[in-house]
This record gives sequence, structure tokens and C-alpha cells, in this order.
Amino acid sequence: MMAESGRHGCVVLGAGNVACALAPALEQAGLAVRQVYSRSLANAAALAARLSGAQAVDSLDAVCRDAELYLVALSDNAIAEVAQAMAHTGGVWCHTSGGVAMDALAPATASYGVFYPLQTFSKGRPVDMAAVPFFIEGSSADTQQLLMDTARKISSTVYAADSRMRLRLHAAAVFACNFVNFMWTNADDILRSGGLPLSVLHPLVKETLAKAMTMPPRDAQTGPARRGDTVVMQRHKQVMTPEQSRIYEFLTHAIIAEYNPDAG
Repeated sequence: MMAESGRHGCVVLGAGNVACALAPALEQAGLAVRQVYSRSLANAAALAARLSGAQAVDSLDAVCRDAELYLVALSDNAIAEVAQAMAHTGGVWCHTSGGVAMDALAPATASYGVFYPLQTFSKGRPVDMAAVPFFIEGSSADTQQLLMDTARKISSTVYAADSRMRLRLHAAAVFACNFVNFMWTNADDILRSGGLPLSVLHPLVKETLAKAMTMPPRDAQTGPARRGDTVVMQRHKQVMTPEQSRIYEFLTHAIIAEYNPDAG
């Protein structure tokens, strides 16, 4: 990035999963992280300790106003609030959300955008950032190009994506990642209640993912709901909690409606 006169380095606002992945990646890409902000000073300090010379702060009043880049990796509801609190700061601002419009940052600067990594992050679990696709949007052609150039220093896969496309990506990712992980949580609970480990499903999970990557998932659907095997489906509920049974019934009806609508 080419800094405005007198501006240098980066401020990371947030110390959660996404910030903990992106801050070191930005530093490795050659952009010095000057500060890490979090309402929890302990969380900010933990992330800052992984960086070279970053300061941990827990007050927006303490955030420097002369940074080149402000990366906002906070909860969706906090993005506009922080931008309002730091109105007219200047520099280039970007947030990492899939579901928030970029103009939530407009109060802070005229140069704003989105720096969205399409990946699931967890603290303490390394991710190959070079393989993470980034989706970029900018308030101007110059801002978008600056953010894309920065993303290309981290990842080999960088796309331009407006807010509508990003919202579609984020919604699809919730189905493909968050909902699927919750299903694994329920599978784990059902197995554990019978004294079995989730590892017995690992081959099944791997093959399911492999098929999703090599053929249309709609064509890969199997199972009792796909076959219309009502006897087995009723028996399954015997080993479920009431909440699991409700989830099971909802998904079962959705699958039947998709593949056997006349049976619904």
C-alpha cells in the first residue's frame, strides 16, 4: 500500500478469531501492526504479544489517528459503532464481515472497503492463509485496488465482490460450515451418550466432503429421508433428545420435499 503523507502502519480493531489470523498475516506481508484494540485488554495483549512491537489498547480514545490501514475485525454489530466513534480519522478502513455493507465505515474515512476472508478461524488452530480466498470491495477504484494488492500479499486467491455477492457468499458459507458443524455437534452428542467417539464417523465425513467437491451435492444425497424409509426414521428418534428430534424432523421433511415431493 502507498500511505498518505505522515501515515504508516496498521491498526487491528478486534482480537477474536479473525483478527488473530489476519494480524500476523498482515505483518508477514510487510505491513507493521502498530496497535491491537479490544474492549478486553487481556485479549488485545495476547494478540499483540504475537506481533513485533504492537501496542495493546482497550479504549478507542487510545487508538492512533495516523495509521495507514485500519482493519476492523469486530462483531457485525460493533462495526458501525466503532466507525462513528472514530469519525473523520482518515486513512484506509476495511472490515472483515461477510454480511455488513462497506459504507458502515463511511463516518471514519472517505477511503473504506471490505477485506473478507472466506474461511472459518479458531484461535490456536493454524490456517494456510495463502489458500484462503479473499473477497474485496472498495469505496473507490483506488481504495479497492489498494485492498486487493494487500490481500494478494497474503493469499493467492483474491476476488472483487460487491456487498450483494458477499452476502450471498456469507449465507452459503453458513450453510456449508456453521450449520454442518452444528450437525456434527449433534452427531457427537448422540454417539457420546452411547459411549462411542465421533472418530467412528471420520471416514464417512471425509467421503461426504470428497463427494461435495467432485460432484453436485444434490446428486450425492443419500440416507433414509432420500429413500423415504419412514420406519428407520421413526426408530432414530429413540436415541435423540427432544431438540435433536425436532431438528431431525425439520431436515427430514426438507429432504423429502426436495426428492420425493409427492410423499410429503
